[in-house]
Amino acid sequence: MSLSGFYNIGSSIADDGKYHYQYLYKATVPANTTAGYFIDMNQSAGQPKYNPFAGSEATATPLVGGGNSGIYAGNFVSGSSKHLLRWQMVNIAAAVPNYVFLNDYLMFYPLIDCDNVDQQDMINVDTLPRYTTGEGVRIVLVVTAPMALTASLTINYTNSDGVAGRTSTANVIPGASIGVCASGTSPTAGGAGQASPFWPLANGDKGVRSIESITFGAGAGGFMCACLVKPLAQMVILEANVPCEKMYGFENQMLPEIKDGAYLNLMIGCGSATTGNYRGEFVFINS
Repeated sequence: MSLSGFYNIGSSIADDGKYHYQYLYKATVPANTTAGYFIDMNQSAGQPKYNPFAGSEATATPLVGGGNSGIYAGNFVSGSSKHLLRWQMVNIAAAVPNYVFLNDYLMFYPLIDCDNVDQQDMINVDTLPRYTTGEGVRIVLVVTAPMALTASLTINYTNSDGVAGRTSTANVIPGASIGVCASGTSPTAGGAGQASPFWPLANGDKGVRSIESITFGAGAGGFMCACLVKPLAQMVILEANVPCEKMYGFENQMLPEIKDGAYLNLMIGCGSATTGNYRGEFVFINS
């Protein structure tokens, strides 16, 4: 059944006979240490499982989801497309508001040394496994060993039009614990809060196909991983212990499409230095 014939949930299930319900539970998540910083939910145990972003230093490493590797979207049916129908989240703590992004994690470059001020060249033998042009793909920097200082950082990348040598310079967030997103810039250098979990791109660019090199202007301490992600959906949780729900096709007209092999997980911006624990529910359908 195509989306042009999508009239109600019952007809989708009756026509295709396939949908998938998935539960998310994270009893503990990375400590953001500062209100407003984003955290990467890959860096926590629970459902789905912990992902340490292990790989060869500075080498592009593709991610393919399935089972407990990422939020499982169910089986993919030949000739059908998969979509997110319903998404519910609750934060069991007073760490609100929460700004939550659901991303498809496509590829990562591990073991970037934040104390190395020489140009660190990335190795790009593998390419994006999904969204292969890079359109809409963003860079997220995830702390894998605690940082100490704010520092200027320049990222050289190939954009979604295939143009190499594009550069963007900003201040990294000094994530003091593993799992904090070091992307974006603080409103002031070293200040509280985080402008965005996504690294800013050069003017006019619509996405990233690969990262070519990373250069720190000064030592920041620790290590980080550079991830390429495709943001798919987002929600805001305003109250603790109160579920927030999105029902796509009703409150939101378009249903986010989930690509075959998607490695789904969340990034959460926490309104306090207390992160709490999270439960979530996802319903995926084939259409």
